[in-house]
Amino acid sequence: MTAAVLTQLSLGLLVLVPCLLLGWRRARAEPMVTLLLLGIYLADCLLLDLTNRYEPLRLIPTRVWDGFLICNWSGKLYSVLLVLALVAVVRGPLDRAVVGLTLRQRTGWRLPSLAVLAALAAWATAVGLSSPQGPWDPATLAYLAVMPGLNEELVYRGALPALIDRLVPGRVNLLGASLGWGLATTTVLFALLHGVWLDAAWSVRVDLIALRNAAVTGLAFAWLRARTGSLLLPVAAHGLVDFLFFLPRMV
Repeated sequence: MTAAVLTQLSLGLLVLVPCLLLGWRRARAEPMVTLLLLGIYLADCLLLDLTNRYEPLRLIPTRVWDGFLICNWSGKLYSVLLVLALVAVVRGPLDRAVVGLTLRQRTGWRLPSLAVLAALAAWATAVGLSSPQGPWDPATLAYLAVMPGLNEELVYRGALPALIDRLVPGRVNLLGASLGWGLATTTVLFALLHGVWLDAAWSVRVDLIALRNAAVTGLAFAWLRARTGSLLLPVAAHGLVDFLFFLPRMV
């Protein structure tokens, strides 16, 4: 098992197991929800790791920018297709509307959502301008604008929150958006996955800047998901933020 997979499994257990304990009665009544929750998370982790390790699995060659940023088109595409297939087959807990696969936006979404988008764009640009420079790479920018948003929003603001909310009901209003346990939990998990990892020597490493960035953006994406009722703006916002994080570093 690689350090990357062990990191993801450990963080997943740390965050998801308490949800299962809180929703134990519902989990026993609907074991399929628990299987889907753990299965989607595990599959997403493994697909990314396996396509990084085994070249024959790659539909599109993997790129590495500046020695650290891995552009894994294939792993993320496999994960997207898997979740979409499950949504097409599984009714109830993974209903399209519950996951956020709809173009319909909730009433009054425009002004507050566009304000959040503008704030995210300004903040991402500022962070990018203050970060170390790297080589110009338009292919990496294209990847950042498309794949992380599609994959991570579908998993962390779509499928996983829908399943957690099924097990642990309850919501809180945050600046006009109704957030459930699902979005709160996956926001924490999203931040940890970006800022905590095991290195090759199996030592725990923490990047406080990456943790901060992922916490801020993850909360904003979760708010957009709850406020609009759709994954459309979270996906667009995620792509915009990742693009603007790295564009200033390349020019």
